[in-house]
Amino acid sequence: MQTLAEEAAALAGQVHGLSLLLGVVLGLVVMGTAFVIIFNKLQRSRMLLSLRLEQAGVNNRHLEDEIGQLSEVHHNIKEQNRQLLRDNIELEAQLNGTRTIARERLALFEQTREQMEEDFQNLARKVLSEQGRVLREQHADGLKGLLLPVRDQLDGFRKKVESVYDSESRDRVSLIKEIEHLKNLNERISQDALHLTRALEGKNKLQGQWGEMILDKLLEDSGLRKGLEFETQVSLRDRQGKLKQPDVIIHLPGKRDVIIDAKVSLNSYLLACRTEDSEERETHLKAHAKSIKTHINGLSGKQYQQLPGLTTPDFVLLFIPVEGAFQAGVSTCPDLLTQAMKKRVVIAGPSTLLAILRTIHHMWRLDEQNRNGLTIAKEAGNLYDKFVGFVEVFTEVGTRLNQATRSWEIAEKRLATGQGNLISRTRALKKLGVQPGKELPDDR
Repeated sequence: MQTLAEEAAALAGQVHGLSLLLGVVLGLVVMGTAFVIIFNKLQRSRMLLSLRLEQAGVNNRHLEDEIGQLSEVHHNIKEQNRQLLRDNIELEAQLNGTRTIARERLALFEQTREQMEEDFQNLARKVLSEQGRVLREQHADGLKGLLLPVRDQLDGFRKKVESVYDSESRDRVSLIKEIEHLKNLNERISQDALHLTRALEGKNKLQGQWGEMILDKLLEDSGLRKGLEFETQVSLRDRQGKLKQPDVIIHLPGKRDVIIDAKVSLNSYLLACRTEDSEERETHLKAHAKSIKTHINGLSGKQYQQLPGLTTPDFVLLFIPVEGAFQAGVSTCPDLLTQAMKKRVVIAGPSTLLAILRTIHHMWRLDEQNRNGLTIAKEAGNLYDKFVGFVEVFTEVGTRLNQATRSWEIAEKRLATGQGNLISRTRALKKLGVQPGKELPDDR
């Protein structure tokens, strides 16, 4: 038992020794690992420091290069500064020489000027007196020649302005009277037309001729001039060579045209006027409206507005010579005017057409006034240019007169009134014994 205990104790001692040895080994391993980590860090720090030192060396070399370049630039600047100083000294020397030459030339110029003034004094009085007389005569003649045309143009301009103003005022009054006359005339025409259409019932050819006659009468009453502002029965050909003959072509200012075509459709309308039965009247009025639509379609198909040589709006005027027939068609078919416009046709009765014609006539009057206004504006511009020219010449004449007067005063002073003048010096010569052939006037 004691032996076992001793062996156990010995075994325990060995185990304890092994434990201590294992602890030492583990400690050494840990220390070795730490040493490796620290060594690696030191290596990286060393490499980083080496790179930084290398970069610092590169930067130092760059700085040394820049210092060398700056030194060279500084040297060049010093050389340039020395060269500029030398150039400045040379320029100052040249400037002093130029000043000396300029003073010498100025002195020579003063001597020459004094000599020329002395020579001029001998003829100044006679020449300036003659020049002053000639200038005064030219001044008077020039003013007269300039002012007379200006006055004539001003009178003509005033008369044109007054004429245009009076014409415009008369046109306004005339237009008001024409509007009143238009109303009365339309009523009378409508009554006369109604009576006449009853006489022409069933005679389509006569109705057409009568419609053209009414159209001619309206054109005459409108104030438009045949052959100038309008033409009748003009023969034209379309792009296919077909003959077209509109009743009337109205010319507008600006080289534009309006075409009028008269259409008479009275048979159904007269039947509607005669009957007392409302249903029968309604039937005849519908037939009347249908007849007008037929005329609209026929006129639209002619395409007058596309005829070569004409510049027209995109529509033509369909003239119905009886106001009542026109109103009856519109009343029976309220959208008749709209349907006609879609086919590029504008329907007009006597009152509407006469108002249109009077408006066109007034447009021609305004166009004439505008042309007169342009003429007046052009004349005013010419007058202004003429007046500016007159002012320039007048100012120039005054300047020359002032210059001549000042020159004469200077010459007079040197000749007679100034200190050391020629007359006093000449009389001094006489006192010294000179025997002249002529004597100076006493007032000199």
